[in-house]
Amino acid sequence: MSEIIKIPSLGDAENTEVIEICVKPGDIVTSDDSVVVLESEKAAMDVPASKAGVVKKVLVKLGDEVKEGDNFLEIDVHEMSAEEPKEEKATEVESEDSSQDEVINETVIKDLPVENIGEDSHSAKGIYAGPAVRKLAREFGINLVLVQPTGPRNRILKEDLHSFVKGKLEKTTFELPKIPSIDFSQFGDVEEIDLSKFQKTAAINLQQSWITIPHVTQHDESSVGPLLELRQKLTKKFKVKVSPLAFFAKAVSSLLEEFPSFNSSIDMQTMKLIHKNFINLGIAVDTPQGLIVPNIKAANTKSIREISDDIVRLAELSKSRKVKVDDLKGATFTISSLGSFGGKFFTPIINPPEVAILGISKTFQQYSLEDYSKLDTYLPISLSYDHRIINGVEGVQFTTRFCEILKDLNFFERHF
Repeated sequence: MSEIIKIPSLGDAENTEVIEICVKPGDIVTSDDSVVVLESEKAAMDVPASKAGVVKKVLVKLGDEVKEGDNFLEIDVHEMSAEEPKEEKATEVESEDSSQDEVINETVIKDLPVENIGEDSHSAKGIYAGPAVRKLAREFGINLVLVQPTGPRNRILKEDLHSFVKGKLEKTTFELPKIPSIDFSQFGDVEEIDLSKFQKTAAINLQQSWITIPHVTQHDESSVGPLLELRQKLTKKFKVKVSPLAFFAKAVSSLLEEFPSFNSSIDMQTMKLIHKNFINLGIAVDTPQGLIVPNIKAANTKSIREISDDIVRLAELSKSRKVKVDDLKGATFTISSLGSFGGKFFTPIINPPEVAILGISKTFQQYSLEDYSKLDTYLPISLSYDHRIINGVEGVQFTTRFCEILKDLNFFERHF
């Protein structure tokens, strides 16, 4: 039996516009299946069929303004069996500014890859979703057919949209365009050498760090002439051999207590900054196999001589390939020193999950800025930091304080 269904009471809603039509002629619907979605200035609402049967004709079209009592659906009605669900309320109204509405990052969702409907996707005819859910899905381009419902009667909830987006983000990978292989033998004789497992791992990690971390590098130079003279004095007094690197490492470990953000990590999944209450100082070691970065545990609690002993020990173990796994884990900040090789400034690459690395180059002599008639020794430094966590002002403050500490001879005497 054919029956005309009218728009039910819309409450206080005015200027109500048809913004979505959910069915087409021939569709089988139950009493609570959404037929059209209306939107007023204050709310969005689903209008269900209110009768079970087969859709004969939808009497409204997109953009129509409707009011209570208007005809909107012609349906061939059939009687409900005992197993079929009872009729529920005819109209659902949800405020756009409902406190339950949650914000999903628009940019991220719009950048998600478009996928075809898979075998596990439910039928478009069987989509049950409230107006707020439909509105959110429309705004962010989410195909409800692809969303797995968890609500009563397979109803799609906002939490289902969140799970859908989270799943897409976890599967989404960002890859650089592949560089085509070139047959260089066409230009002359060549030799192909397989990368070692260590070199392959390092190459992947370095590329990932450079791509995923927004690097900024701050350069500076500090007078270290008086410090190097103090080092000679202290090593003679205590009859020990201590490299200049140990002095620089002690200054850094102390500085990390002043600037905890440089001793932190960022968790992009939870969007939280993790401050570490321990300082394990990584020291990059050049080996025949490549660069290895063991770390000095609790460096801030150790004297300069203890740090020096650790540097020598870890370097020897690394070069002989006997360094322990524990020595390679848990670093919070890294120093990469090229002082014994040469150069002046460079851009060290951050070792994730750390957020900063200090590069130290070979000292050089120039006339003192305080006394132009006197030659002084200067240390070039290069600090790379993660710009997601550390801004330029903090970067300059860190390098400035580091240079100040290098001139504080009392500090190094106390901690020798």
